[in-house]
Amino acid sequence: MEADSVFVITPPQLHHQQCLQAIKAGKHVLVEKPFTLSLKESKEIVKRAEEKNLKVAVAQNVRYLPLQRKLGSLIKKEVYGRPSFGMQVNLSWRPGVRHSGNVRHSYLWERSVHDFDTIRSFFNSQPKRVWGYSFNPSWSPYKHGACNYTWIEFEDGVIFGVMAGFAAHGRKNLLEIECEKGSLEIIDNQIHLRRPGATGDEILSVKEEKAPESILLDGFYQYISEGIEPVFSGRENLKTIALVEASGVASDEGKIIDFKEYLG
Repeated sequence: MEADSVFVITPPQLHHQQCLQAIKAGKHVLVEKPFTLSLKESKEIVKRAEEKNLKVAVAQNVRYLPLQRKLGSLIKKEVYGRPSFGMQVNLSWRPGVRHSGNVRHSYLWERSVHDFDTIRSFFNSQPKRVWGYSFNPSWSPYKHGACNYTWIEFEDGVIFGVMAGFAAHGRKNLLEIECEKGSLEIIDNQIHLRRPGATGDEILSVKEEKAPESILLDGFYQYISEGIEPVFSGRENLKTIALVEASGVASDEGKIIDFKEYLG
């Protein structure tokens, strides 16, 4: 029996070549994040696949974790009013540099690709402007950019900041979004709501959802069999890749990036 699809789960440096090889062989492709290590390469894969009427999707699973899905639903539906601003902090020490050790802007491509994709899933509008700054502490085992700060302004005015890194001696994890009628924050695998003027938090219930892997595989199958494009399609994932790359370019060139113009 001949395969209809190829799953690419190799180091990111190989994704571009291997996705193109699969498409040339007439196969649909599900590729592990990051799609590739450049917007140009990712666009080429999408273009080649469309020319051959093949489907390409990217396995970005974090946006489908139960807490993230619930948080995104509350924000998009404006259950607690319109969102205004938010902050995510992910600081830790990663003992092994893995495949991203020599990659420029290593944190962006290794982890921010998940963070930015998930942040995009929270809001009803697209990024408008992006600024970023990558840096590498003197003790970092990474060659470049083990830490990063990124600022994103969305078209509806929401502001979101991300401070993250693999070279922190301490550990800090924070995801908080401020809305008109309260603050939503993930703490210890729970969603906390702090209403205006309240002295304590409410814990919001989170129902068990389908496993992220099931959502991705079912969505990929439906994309192939019925043509229903999922939000993790290669074409849609170009926005995530553009955010990652734009933050790096902003850092290198010391400027704010117009996202729509950069995405092309």
